[in-house]
Amino acid sequence: RWQKIFMIPLWSKMAVFWNKMFLTIIVLLIVLFLDAVREVRKYSSVHVNEKAANVNTNAFDHIQMKLFRSQRNLYLSGFSLFLWLVLRRTVTLLTQLAKGMTSHACLETQVNDATEAARKYMAENERLQE
Repeated sequence: RWQKIFMIPLWSKMAVFWNKMFLTIIVLLIVLFLDAVREVRKYSSVHVNEKAANVNTNAFDHIQMKLFRSQRNLYLSGFSLFLWLVLRRTVTLLTQLAKGMTSHACLETQVNDATEAARKYMAENERLQE
């Protein structure tokens, strides 16, 4: 099935476009991941002193809320990047498998044709020798 899908002429034209899209999305996910790492480091280093926390309890909650959001974004962008790379590798392996199956089928037909030709020539050679 994959062989039929990957050997469609339209697929080869779209392959260049999709390769660029894969790379663009990987770069975007890397930028989002690095931004999330920066945000986590920024809000992890902020410490509200006890006097300020007693005066305004919402300040501590607000910083913790921002830290939680930045950690959430870190995990989401990290897992998205990882799964996108896994998807890219899977598509690459499927494409290589489809090409390998095609070349294997072509080589198998060539071997069968060569075997038939050799048998025919051997039979003809035996007739000529008799």
